[in-house]
Amino acid sequence: MQAADSTDVDIRKKKFSHYLVDEAQQSLMLSVGYLPCEEQTDIIDACHFGDIAHIKDKRKSGEPYITHPIAVAEILAGFKLDRDTIIAAILHDTVEDTDVSLQDLTEKYGVQVAKLVDGVTKLKSSSQNKQQNKAATFHKILTATLNDPRVLVVKLADRLHNMSTLGAVRREKQKSTAQETLDFYIPFARVMGMNDLADHIEMLCYRNLDPEMYTKLSDKLLQHGLGRKFRKDEIHDYLQRLLRVKKLHGHVKMLDYKVDMYRQFFRNRGTIDELIRQYAFEIVLEDVKSCKNISNYLINKYNIPDTQISDNIRNPLPGGNQSLTLTYVYQHNTIKVTLLTHKMQKAARLGIIGADNASAVSQSVIQASLRNMKSLVSDDMSVSNPNIDEAVETIEQLMDYLHERKILCYSPKGKAYELPRHSTVLDFAYAVGPKIGHIAVSGSIDGKPCDLATVVYSGQTVEIITDKNSLPKAEWLGFVITSKARELIQKWFKALPDEQKVTQGKLALDRALKTYGKDLHDLTASDWQDVLNWRKFNNKDDLFWAISAGKLLPQLVISRLFSEEVEAANAVKNASNCTGQSQNLIANLGNGVEISFPKCCNPVYGDPVLAYNSRHHGLVIHRHKCYELEEVRKRSPNQIFKILWQTEETLAKNTQGERPHFHSFLKICAQINEDQLSEAILNLRQINVGVEKVEYHEADTLLFVVVRSRQHLAHAIRELRNSLGFPNIMRLYQAPNN
Repeated sequence: MQAADSTDVDIRKKKFSHYLVDEAQQSLMLSVGYLPCEEQTDIIDACHFGDIAHIKDKRKSGEPYITHPIAVAEILAGFKLDRDTIIAAILHDTVEDTDVSLQDLTEKYGVQVAKLVDGVTKLKSSSQNKQQNKAATFHKILTATLNDPRVLVVKLADRLHNMSTLGAVRREKQKSTAQETLDFYIPFARVMGMNDLADHIEMLCYRNLDPEMYTKLSDKLLQHGLGRKFRKDEIHDYLQRLLRVKKLHGHVKMLDYKVDMYRQFFRNRGTIDELIRQYAFEIVLEDVKSCKNISNYLINKYNIPDTQISDNIRNPLPGGNQSLTLTYVYQHNTIKVTLLTHKMQKAARLGIIGADNASAVSQSVIQASLRNMKSLVSDDMSVSNPNIDEAVETIEQLMDYLHERKILCYSPKGKAYELPRHSTVLDFAYAVGPKIGHIAVSGSIDGKPCDLATVVYSGQTVEIITDKNSLPKAEWLGFVITSKARELIQKWFKALPDEQKVTQGKLALDRALKTYGKDLHDLTASDWQDVLNWRKFNNKDDLFWAISAGKLLPQLVISRLFSEEVEAANAVKNASNCTGQSQNLIANLGNGVEISFPKCCNPVYGDPVLAYNSRHHGLVIHRHKCYELEEVRKRSPNQIFKILWQTEETLAKNTQGERPHFHSFLKICAQINEDQLSEAILNLRQINVGVEKVEYHEADTLLFVVVRSRQHLAHAIRELRNSLGFPNIMRLYQAPNN
């Protein structure tokens, strides 16, 4: 070991302001032994610097404030991070809360430390409200993280320690901090592949979000602790014997798995009895061939279906994490086995931070996520002083991105592209770039020709067929899913001269009519006048211009033209799940279009939805996962298009308080007596949820309810779970006995 000079000895002997700070610093130094002596000395110096800077600051618990950032640094030392990151963690609150400047940090510890501290420093302005300041801070963290991912690592460690010490703050603050963390930091960390940190923080979120609910599952796990340990040991020994029999070099590790169990419990994804019978194991092997060897054996032995196999070796998760996961049921226990190599395990610990250790396909996936997030940030927006309106819009888009289900598709050359679930071939084309998207004419998926409106799925290889003479089409706006594709198409049309906009809108309407066996020549003077009056257009050119500008989908014009046939058929009344003024629910629709909410999937306001036109039912709106949509896609994928719900504010104004209502069906997976249910129904009525009918069954109870929206229904489920002891409650998308 390198000998320390007299300066090192002096600083190591120097006392801190409080014995708790001494203890925190000594604990940190035990964790940074992997760093060279001179860097360890810098870390001690940073502790003294932070101690002096925060000398007047106390935590809510009364402890010296500097003990918190030193604890944050110790968390990061557990991942063996570099000197700059450790020092930045120690000093991460100095610029925000003390007189220390970024220039001071630059001169004393270097520009990298100063940049990391700046990245995690909150933005506060007296001219903005709390929500705007939060959006500006999130925007700053996003931008700084995209430049240096270590910013997010420091922020996550900061949040981890804060979440573990929330006992000293008021209950409302505990809950709001936990919810903010679940909404922003946890999904952000997972997209960046930082799952180890995210797992620990997520557990603390549940503890602070609802202590009663957390304790309910914790107590159950304690009650079954010995039995679970016996079962885990038994499975572990079996898997270890399997490696020996197969003559494979590797080891089996029991996984804690609690975060998955609590996540399922809090998200209403299973009963407690089901959750406590879940076990997870990790098998680390030398190579992919060994992983395949074990997986093939387990698949054959336990008849594991494809739906319970996640091959994230070929198709890495967002953040680039690779593994092969099998889930099977044996003797009423659900067992999850994750297979990976040593290299995959090392790369997975800190995601993008460990990207240098990742495979080529993992790095491609990481770059796909980074491209999507970078596309949200304006190149000319200041990091430290962003435009507030732009920052709020960016964070809203980021929240949508973080919470949407994602898929990964590949170009023929193997480059990964990250897309929202239910994206189309055309969305993929625009993900590649506008030069491809604008001239796309068709595509192929895994070598099979397909339409541009065809939905793509994770792991598929997509090739785009182009024609340099082709142009974007206005009806594309009806089926693209991604904001990027929509914005690029609208930008192209916006740049056209007015005469060309009219021409393109006319062509788009003609193509839409041909989908239903008609064309523009089939429209009578009465048809034209009806459509013009419907949207208050002065002439046909105004109509065509609106279509090309993206203000009116040609598919909605078709809905209006079909409305008289629907009204004559009088079929909507019997086919719809909605009661009330349903026309007010859809944005940019206007009056005079018949709408149907079918009973095959019973959509409610706020559900993700798609639509298509029917001569007998008008504009038919389905949940995005409804099986009926698959039948329509097989016949004509171009007929399905995306629609948007009216905003809450506009809906309240248009309906003057007379909101449409929707029928929904809930299955309570527990035996409930009449007294319990009577109290629960009373609680539902207090939040304006109607209960039409109750059916008691041997193992469950069915509730037929009436709600205003998806959010209203979620509120009802939370109230029921709280009233009935947190049973699993399922929303049924079809009426029971249908």
